[in-house]
Amino acid sequence: MANDPIQQTAKRIAGTDHPALERRLKHDMFEAITRVKPDLATGVDFDKDVMSGVFFEGLKSTLQGIAVVKLENAISFYDRVGWKDAYLDKPLADLLTTFQVDKITEKIKLQSVHDISYVSQKKIDKLLGDIEAARLWETLKGYQLDS
Repeated sequence: MANDPIQQTAKRIAGTDHPALERRLKHDMFEAITRVKPDLATGVDFDKDVMSGVFFEGLKSTLQGIAVVKLENAISFYDRVGWKDAYLDKPLADLLTTFQVDKITEKIKLQSVHDISYVSQKKIDKLLGDIEAARLWETLKGYQLDS
């Protein structure tokens, strides 16, 4: 697929080609879509069909829309807090307060900081309230890898 929107999103977020982020985005989009339509996963070879982008090309626009919304949220999130490789696997509890983790995961199943990127800022603000959401964004913006 010459113009792969998910690959382009990974590149946009990371600032360069980023195979690990691209794979994670494609995995997460595939999972979200097949949660809605489980039969679409039948016979799909992840590396051949999903990683090439062929799986997404053949979807109805409403199903593609699931991926589009999540990708737009991810771009917005990383524009706000900055890209860090560690976010792909960093547990929420490593950076968020117990209150923040409890409030967010009460409504949404998340494991890593990257998982938050799929949630709209508006939803995070609603779940946490303005003050606590502002703390979350500042914490994530200020996070620096241990050198």
